[in-house]
Amino acid sequence: MQYIDSVSSTVAKWMKDVPHLPKGLTKWLAENSWWLTIISVVFSVVGAFGILAAMTAGSALLVVVGAPALGGMFFVSSVISLIGVGVSVVAEIMAITPLKAMKKRGWDLMFFVLLVSVAVGILGSLLTANVGGILFGLVGAAIGAYVLLELKYYFVK
Repeated sequence: MQYIDSVSSTVAKWMKDVPHLPKGLTKWLAENSWWLTIISVVFSVVGAFGILAAMTAGSALLVVVGAPALGGMFFVSSVISLIGVGVSVVAEIMAITPLKAMKKRGWDLMFFVLLVSVAVGILGSLLTANVGGILFGLVGAAIGAYVLLELKYYFVK
């Protein structure tokens, strides 16, 4: 987890001048992050089925309408997304118990999930030439990093 510490420290330096969330909210989020993560896992699993459906139907449709190369890139992007969701779900499941115990390992795993999500989102957007996806992914990453960094100091054990 040394890499996570290094990256999170770098991101924290970028966000040092950003206003902080209210203490009551950050404490509540930190104490309840474990069951919020369970909800995230459920939605991620449901989303994985959506990716499978889109992967199958979307690729086939693009091939039928005469864009096999685009269909192939869509398929590859979908496979990458599916792998990213799988890795994220496993890491989130591993984080639930440490988050409940307010251990740093839980926070580290959630930061890892953020990094995986950013990497998968940018890679998928590059493969499909989706500039908007890259921009929205970076905004989402900034928001996710901001919230996680606000909670970091509750997870010190």
